[in-house]
Amino acid sequence: MVTMQVKCSRANKVPCLMLRMIRLPLAGLLLASLMAGCSSTPRHLSELPTTTATPVEDILHQAERRSGAEAHLLRLHAAQTAWSRNQPDRVRSILGMIPQSDLPLDQQQRFSELQARSELALGQPDAALRALRHPSLERLDALTPEAQLDIQLLRAETMAAAGEHLSAVQERVFMHNLLSAQAQQDNLAAIWDNLNQAPVESLREASSSATGDLAGWLSLALIARDHGNLDLQVYAMQQWKDKHPTHPAAIMPPESISRLMELHAQRPQHVALLLPFDGGLAAAADALRDGFLSAQYRAHSQGLAQPRISLYDSGAYIDLLQFYQQAQADGVQWVIGPLDRQQVASLAQLPELPLPTLALNYADTTTPPAGLFQFGLAPEHEARSAALRAWQDGHRQMAMLTNGDDWGSRSAQAFAARWQELGGVLTGQETIDAPANISGQIADLLRVRESEQRNQHLQDTLGSDVMVQPTPRPGLDALFLAADPLQARQIKPTLVFQYAGELPVYAASRAYRLSLNGEPNPDIDGIMVAEIPWLLTRSDPLYDIIVDSWPTAAGPMGRLYAMGVDAQRIFSRLRQMQEQPETRIDGATGILSLGADGRIHRELSWGEMIDGQLQPLIEPAFIQ
Repeated sequence: MVTMQVKCSRANKVPCLMLRMIRLPLAGLLLASLMAGCSSTPRHLSELPTTTATPVEDILHQAERRSGAEAHLLRLHAAQTAWSRNQPDRVRSILGMIPQSDLPLDQQQRFSELQARSELALGQPDAALRALRHPSLERLDALTPEAQLDIQLLRAETMAAAGEHLSAVQERVFMHNLLSAQAQQDNLAAIWDNLNQAPVESLREASSSATGDLAGWLSLALIARDHGNLDLQVYAMQQWKDKHPTHPAAIMPPESISRLMELHAQRPQHVALLLPFDGGLAAAADALRDGFLSAQYRAHSQGLAQPRISLYDSGAYIDLLQFYQQAQADGVQWVIGPLDRQQVASLAQLPELPLPTLALNYADTTTPPAGLFQFGLAPEHEARSAALRAWQDGHRQMAMLTNGDDWGSRSAQAFAARWQELGGVLTGQETIDAPANISGQIADLLRVRESEQRNQHLQDTLGSDVMVQPTPRPGLDALFLAADPLQARQIKPTLVFQYAGELPVYAASRAYRLSLNGEPNPDIDGIMVAEIPWLLTRSDPLYDIIVDSWPTAAGPMGRLYAMGVDAQRIFSRLRQMQEQPETRIDGATGILSLGADGRIHRELSWGEMIDGQLQPLIEPAFIQ
């Protein structure tokens, strides 16, 4: 309860209360004064009650009885009340009644803040960010320090939600020393989370010009992202701490960094590499082995202790449990392999594994035993990456052209599942079964015949002089293609013939031939292709080292060398990936993460066919 003196005017149309002193709840003070028509009617934002039990509708009804500044202030009060009651939709509609440009500065600032908070709550971070970039919020010095911090925190949260992770980091670094001790801990965690979500190339670009604490954060994030090997990562972090002893992250390291040091101390000392060194998979096994050991030797050459590696031939064991008995007797603590899919499937059926294992293929079962992790170059990864890339490029309706073999079927299923999970619409699918049928299948997919029939009807009705070009089905934004090179060569020319030459095509890597001698791929220019970074950007730290020793690593076999390199990187950080699911490794085969089912997931890089060669595409502004 508050006490307020009321001065009455003889001009009042509604009689004032006779008592000189009245007692009202703060929530009702504003409305009572308005109803009484007294001269003490609040006209400034600071006079509004911070909390109220008054229904929002009552406040809006009172606003209807007023005009000009008083009505705007009441509606702003109604919006603020709706926000305090967790009604963002209501806030949005009420703010739509207020001309923001007519408000004084402090009310414009409150308007922008309420608009941003409500849009963010409604899942519209871009709209929230536009509200926070209103000119009124460029003058934060007019607010109290507490209010300024609230706006800055809101701005950082909104930038992160909109995918502007580095901007959010800059905002949080700027305000960090102004926060309380508890708030600083939360702020450090948020800075690290945003850095982990920012693209690596963006981190590198920003670090080239950053100074102060921001520069330290960026260099620490690059250490965490660039070094796949755990030993190299920990070594670089120790050097970073020596260089930045007073940095907030050195004084209060992010939890993931502290835990990383602990995991490094607990890493296994003896590892088995289980691969088939005879038979049809021998060449693949050799490339995997050489890639794995190259990553191991590079860390060792830099003075970093590495676990002992023992090689075992998976073809020498009828029952892999015999291998595990032998490995345990030899003191092995971890297993990497097998490569054969049937052997991986057998492991997945066991109730438990004698030793933790990183298999180099995937089993069909979705409930593998604890301790079994799976990593491979599955076609599903490229299909899911295609769905994500197309969605980020703004497409919402897509169709599929896929090969009818097992590889094509798995690609189609994975693309459809991920596309629909993102919210996309799948408008059609054709299975490519023979080169002679592709033209007709694309026509069916695009519904060009229906357009031709409609155009023929127009010509019959309006006269043969009317020329109307057929068009593909309306609303179709792009195609997903899972086909071999011969099939892919027919796709682009056929799309041009079917009046859809500008339709974007996202293809799996099988659609083009990768040649050691650089022979071009004819007739597929413009198609976008998923490819591993090892072969697309060729910027991996081990690329030149491995290609110099094994030139075939620059061609199709490079996918297996790269897989061996990443197997070593994944193994060294599996415990971290388990405990910190947000962990990402920018590997030779893609951006790697660990799912709850123990499977390694990959996000592929993207290129575009230009003059018959695959060239890197610019990455989208954000990754979901």
